[in-house]
Parts: sequence; structure tokens; C-alpha cells
Amino acid sequence: MCESSVYIKQNDKEELVMENVASITPVEEDRFLLKGLLGEQKEVSGRIADINLMAHKIILIA
Repeated sequence: MCESSVYIKQNDKEELVMENVASITPVEEDRFLLKGLLGEQKEVSGRIADINLMAHKIILIA
């Protein structure tokens, strides 16, 4: 499987936002729609800090 977990980084702490994310779609500047493997959706604000496909981890900065 190729799903990733998305984290928001604030004050050097990473907080899990959503697991098993299958797609990320930009909705506007610094805003993304996360779509999960089972159809769940969540909209988050942030800038992309790191995408590590080998670790299945995406970090956004708040």
C-alpha cells in the first residue's frame, strides 16, 4: 500500500492529522484536502515542509 500519514508541525512538535491518506489536493494557497483510503476527507491549512515517500510521512507546517 502507498498511503501516508499527514502531520502538522508546530513549535518543533509533530501532531498526527490523518492516517492512511491516499490523496492530497490543493484547494487554495496553503490549504489542502486530504482524502483517506476509505473515503474520509479532511481540510487542513499549512505549507508542505517534507514529503518522505519511503517513510509514508508528509509534514505540513502550520
